Amino acid sequence: MPEKMRAALRATTKAAAASDPASAALDTIFSELEDALRSPAGDLAKAYVLSPLRPLVGDSALIPPSRFRFSAEDLSKIWGWMGRHLAKDMVEAAKKCKCPERDPIWFDFQRQAGAALADAVHKADRVPKDMTALLKRFGSEGRAMLSDAIVLLNNNEQISAAMAQLPTRIDDYDDDLTLITKNLHEEMVESNSEAALWILLLTMGRLESPWQIFRVVRRIGRRDDDLVVQKTELAAVGDAVLGDTGYFAARLKQPPQTLEEAKACFQLFDRFVAFSTGMTAEFGIRKDGRWGRSLFGLRAEASTNVEKILAKVPLALDAGLPEPRRGRTGRVIPAQIPPAAAVDKAEGLLYFLGRCREHATAAAIASTQKRIADAAEKRMQEAGEMLVDLVASSEGQNRTTASDGLDITIRLLESAGHDEAASLLRRRGVAAAAA
Repeated sequence: MPEKMRAALRATTKAAAASDPASAALDTIFSELEDALRSPAGDLAKAYVLSPLRPLVGDSALIPPSRFRFSAEDLSKIWGWMGRHLAKDMVEAAKKCKCPERDPIWFDFQRQAGAALADAVHKADRVPKDMTALLKRFGSEGRAMLSDAIVLLNNNEQISAAMAQLPTRIDDYDDDLTLITKNLHEEMVESNSEAALWILLLTMGRLESPWQIFRVVRRIGRRDDDLVVQKTELAAVGDAVLGDTGYFAARLKQPPQTLEEAKACFQLFDRFVAFSTGMTAEFGIRKDGRWGRSLFGLRAEASTNVEKILAKVPLALDAGLPEPRRGRTGRVIPAQIPPAAAVDKAEGLLYFLGRCREHATAAAIASTQKRIADAAEKRMQEAGEMLVDLVASSEGQNRTTASDGLDITIRLLESAGHDEAASLLRRRGVAAAAA
């Protein structure tokens, strides 16, 4: 019988089962047949058992720390370790299980996995050679990583029930949602204190603006500043936000080589500024506190990194701007068309320079940004004017070269955000070519 037909019959018998004994009996038969037809979990058992870790699996080079705790390799090592040594019976039973992933039996498998890992870690804590082997298998941070895995596996049933009451993606962390989160956290503290912090950390991972997690921290801690909060378990939440802020600051070191790279670089800068200013807008971060010292250190690091990128602009124009010069007699001497890679690099850096203006004050780079931007605009404008004169006064290949140089100059002006100047230069170039 086709699957759709089976599903339709199941739905019909299930709906009538409560009032019709015959339908109830038929529903039981269908249920048993469906169980018999279902394939065992097999290789999917790993994904089902380790599903509590999924929201925090990724590549630490590509996602901020608050959304990363486990690599795909970590999960494979954990599963292999359990299958070969720690929980062979559980792994085999999970592979043979025919229940769907949503069935409560998988909570039992997860608790068994958590218990097996906890026993192994506890033994390693007491036996140095076992700890050496553990760190060799999982790396220097393996002990802490496994501790997080144990909590998530042991408590997934309660954590999942709590997180189901919040949207999977939160664009605006309003008062209603912060109150729900506060209540969920407090209920978890009462029933299962070791899992309570994960309610906040997993909620942070669902926020479009992760720094808004301080809204619920403020409600839980009943304070608007970090004087007391940073000395409690809630400090882990602030540390997570700071970790993300540092992630974006550190990735501003590499100057972009193309327009696409520049767009990605500005997104990092934009995200850094959002985290940096968002933290202080949502919560009282004291300058002399642990969070304050870290935050202001990150701001200084980001400002330095961005200024170093902006300092590359004049050099990029030297290589990528077809900048004519005037000889002693006043005659305009054309420049060779620069290599495509040099133009691409100049375009990217000018884009980044122009976009940085919106965050220049917040990032403490306003004077540097303005000085470099003004000088770059002046150079491009002057180059454009001379290229227009060359288009008007040249013929043949010289005119073609001047026209190509003018097109490049217009492209660079546009990348820097000077659309009006670029448009005016384009019209003048067309008029010069037609003369």
